[in-house]
Amino acid sequence: MLHGGAWRWQEYLSLIPSLGQRWHTYSLDLRGNGRSGWVPNKYRLQDFAEDNAEFLSRLNAPAVLVGHSIGGVIALMVAARCPGKVKALIIEDSPLTLDNYRRVIDSSRDMFGLWLRLKKSAQSEQELSLALAEAYKDYPDATSTWTLFFAGCLWQLDPTFFNALLHDFDGFTEGYYCQDILSKIECPVLFLRGESKLGALITDEEIA
Repeated sequence: MLHGGAWRWQEYLSLIPSLGQRWHTYSLDLRGNGRSGWVPNKYRLQDFAEDNAEFLSRLNAPAVLVGHSIGGVIALMVAARCPGKVKALIIEDSPLTLDNYRRVIDSSRDMFGLWLRLKKSAQSEQELSLALAEAYKDYPDATSTWTLFFAGCLWQLDPTFFNALLHDFDGFTEGYYCQDILSKIECPVLFLRGESKLGALITDEEIA
C-alpha cells in the first residue's frame, strides 16, 4: 500500500484491519516521508520505483499494489518493471499522462508553497497543527482529525521532497511514459476515481 505525496503509511490505517483478515498487508512510508530516511533532493519517480521494486524482490510471492496519487504512479512503474512480482493493481486517483500530471502540479504550487512555509516557521508539530488549522479554517473538509494527521505527516517530511517536483518536472518524471508503461503491465488493474468537480485528478480522457 503506497500513500500519496507528503503523507505516510497511516493513510491506510482504516483499511488494514479488514484487509488483514485475508491478506498479509504492508503499508510503506515512501523515502523522505513518515519514518523513512531522508535522501535530500533524490525524490524522483524512478527513485521511488526502485525502492519499491527492491522491496517486492524480497517477498516470497507476488503482491497486489495499492497506490494513491503519487503512490499509484509508482505502483504502475513497479508493475511494468517487475511483472512477475505484481498480480494486481489498485490505482486511486493518480494522474496518468504527463500533461495532466504537469497540470496538477502547476495548479498546486501555491498549496505546496504554503505547506513548506508553515513547516519552516513551526517550532513543533503542535505549532504546525495550529498553523494548518488556521490556514484551512474555511475548508469544511479540513476536520481536526485531518489537521492533526497531516501536521504529523508534514512535520516528518524532508523539506527537499518537493524540489524536483516543482523545479525539475522533466527530471522528476523521467522514465514515466504512460502508454509505454501500460503496454507492459500484464496484471488486472482497477482504477478508482473521485468526483472531478471536487478535485479528482484522473480526467475523462485518461479514463477513456
